[in-house]
Amino acid sequence: MICSANTNVGMKREINQDNFMIRKYTDKTTLCVVCDGMGGIKGGEEASKIAAETFVQTVDQFIIPYLKNKQKQVSTSDIKRALSKGVDIANEKVYIAAKKSVNHKGMGTTLVGALIIDKVVFAINVGDSRLYSLKGSTVKQITKDHSYVQYLVDMGQMTREEAENSSHKNIITRAVGTEISVEGDIFTVRLEEGSYLLFCTDGLTNMVDNATICDIVSNERNSSRVDQVELDLKVRRLIDTANANGGHDNITAVLVRI
Repeated sequence: MICSANTNVGMKREINQDNFMIRKYTDKTTLCVVCDGMGGIKGGEEASKIAAETFVQTVDQFIIPYLKNKQKQVSTSDIKRALSKGVDIANEKVYIAAKKSVNHKGMGTTLVGALIIDKVVFAINVGDSRLYSLKGSTVKQITKDHSYVQYLVDMGQMTREEAENSSHKNIITRAVGTEISVEGDIFTVRLEEGSYLLFCTDGLTNMVDNATICDIVSNERNSSRVDQVELDLKVRRLIDTANANGGHDNITAVLVRI
C-alpha cells in the first residue's frame, strides 16, 4: 500500500481551509483523513486542523495496541466504534474552540476518514468531502454526501445531474463542530488488489468530473509496478486539472494504491 497527498489554495481563495493527515502504521494498515473547514477569519482553517488531528489521535489510541499485540484480533465493531469516537471527540473539540473565540463563531468542517487494513476499507464521513474507489475504468463513490441537494435526490425531487449543476450544491446538512453532537456515516468495502482510494474535498469534485478523475488515476505506465513518484504525479495532475478548470475552492486529494 502506497499513499500520496497534496493540498492547494486554488485560484480564487486567499486561505487554504483544507487539512489532511496520513498515518501509515504498517505496510498493510493505514489511516487517512481529509477535512474541509468553514467559517470566520481563519475559522475553517482552525476547525479542519483540530478535527483532522483529533480524529487521528483518537484512532491511534485504539489501533496501536492491537498492532503491538499481534495475537489480539481486532473486530469490525471495534473499528467502527473507534472511527465514531474519533468523530465524536473531534466534534467536541471544534465546538468548544468555536465557543471560545468571536472570530471562530460558527466554524466547522467536513470530515472523511478511513482505516485501511489490507484490502478492507472502514470509512466514515460527515459533510460533502468524499471517498472514491477506482479500478480501471470504474469509479465508485463510497461515501454519501450530507448535503441539501443529496437530500433532494434521495427524496426524488432532483436528479443526480441536476444536483451536480445546482447553485445549492455546496449547502451541507451535517458538519463537525457546528452542533454539540454529530453522527458520521460508516461504510465498509473490500477492494481488489491494484485498486485506488481517493479522499478529496469538493474543490476537486466541483472542478473535475468523475471520468477525468478516473482517466488521471488509471493512467499507469506499468500496472504491476506503480511507484511513489508515479502516485505523486497523479495527485499533482488532479490538483492542476482542478485549477486549470477554474480552481474556485481549496483542493485536497489523498490517493492510496492497494
